[in-house]
Amino acid sequence: MQASTALGTVDAPRPIQMSLAMSSSFARRLSPAVLALGCLSCATRSPPGASAPVVRWLKPSETAPHGRAPGAKVRLLTTQSAGTRTYVLVLSQGDQMQAAIAAFAKDQHVVDAHFSAIGAVRDPEVAWFDESRKQYKAMSLHEQMEVLTLSGDIALGVDGQPVVHTHLVLARSDGEAWGGHLIEATASPTLELYVTTYPEPLYKRLDPATDLQLIDPSLER
Repeated sequence: MQASTALGTVDAPRPIQMSLAMSSSFARRLSPAVLALGCLSCATRSPPGASAPVVRWLKPSETAPHGRAPGAKVRLLTTQSAGTRTYVLVLSQGDQMQAAIAAFAKDQHVVDAHFSAIGAVRDPEVAWFDESRKQYKAMSLHEQMEVLTLSGDIALGVDGQPVVHTHLVLARSDGEAWGGHLIEATASPTLELYVTTYPEPLYKRLDPATDLQLIDPSLER
């Protein structure tokens, strides 16, 4: 390798030639890897126009179900000798999920139950509980989403009325998962729940450390 100087063109020292050659070879090998990482980053980025969640803070007492579910339909599937029953609860377009489950629990005099569901919703609001604030960080998205998994339970609250507790994971249009403690969501076009109820009551107590109503299996009334 040659280098130009004020005295003319001279050969560069051999160690410098080797260093420059190795640097050039390394750069050629590195470039495809850097390009691949860049492409992967672009591929996993949310699509243009994807909205960020709207956030608000709620006390546990402010998370009770609201709304209506006029299109919800119920059918009793099985009854066991011990009193355990299994129902299917199907929501129609526009039905509020938590409101529908709460209405079902009241109408069927539910004292203990668990449930799961599949379907799709729009405009969901989910939450994450902040123990330091004793509040839920509620996050809502105004879009259509698929229900990947949904589960919950029903037990009697401190006032003796059934309390619905639901967690779920949803999928956005690009497949990104998003979820938490359910505040509310609207069935779109349908949500199909299977609910199993039990005859033995299960009660909640008020936890002063969090202001949450928590199930306590030792409670009997």
